[in-house]
Amino acid sequence: MAPVPTAGVDFRDLLRSGQFSDLTVVCRGIEFKLHKVIACLQSPVFLAAVNSDFQEGRTGVIKIDQFDPETVRRLVEFLYTGDYGRQPQEPQPVQEQTQGTVLHVRVNAIADYYGVKALGHLATQKIKQAFQDKWDPQTFMITAKEALGASGDKTLHDAMARIAAENMTDLVGCPELTDLVGDFAAEIMRHQGKKHADLVAMHLHAELGTARVVARFRKIIEEINQREYCRNAACAEASFGCNIEQVDNPVGEPTYILRCSYCRCRH
Repeated sequence: MAPVPTAGVDFRDLLRSGQFSDLTVVCRGIEFKLHKVIACLQSPVFLAAVNSDFQEGRTGVIKIDQFDPETVRRLVEFLYTGDYGRQPQEPQPVQEQTQGTVLHVRVNAIADYYGVKALGHLATQKIKQAFQDKWDPQTFMITAKEALGASGDKTLHDAMARIAAENMTDLVGCPELTDLVGDFAAEIMRHQGKKHADLVAMHLHAELGTARVVARFRKIIEEINQREYCRNAACAEASFGCNIEQVDNPVGEPTYILRCSYCRCRH
């Protein structure tokens, strides 16, 4: 977890000013002035580097070439604040959402590489929240491909798999599915997706059928409550007694009929 500012101390000020810096991270010519006590307590990789007999330990300079400067900046921001790159409050267009989720994947990747577990967890949560706020199959496929290629974090991979499973009916038609999992696996997932869609359809049909049955029974109950006598004038029964008769339908749902229990007149 990132350090918590204590009374009168804001670690963001140290980051901005570089005052008392004793560790430099360099990414593609851009320098970040850090403090060992903050960075090394959160990253075992940084700690091992500065305590080694290699160049990093002798010079206090760590070079990062496998990530871009913006991703490194977000790593550094998290080390000093416990967060990075606040998400905009307004809904994002699909292209911007894709850029946002891919950004989070890259943050997760650098967190996994340098062992900053809290940052990796945060990035994964931001990805999950992004797809909860706005689901887009194309964005997901791009993000998933980036996640599988850039990050070794199994927690992220599991989260992406869960999101895919929850939205499989939308994903089976994406041509990128084959590139992501291969022809054979994609075919299995397509069949599984169709099976899932069929189950959903059956479930909805059952729910609608139940609703129609309930509506019919309500109508029958209303009829019972409103009627004191049989509508058949020839019926000798002084008070209205009734039975509910079920008529089976071989091609659909059964029908329910209200009948007088004395003369069998239909109501």
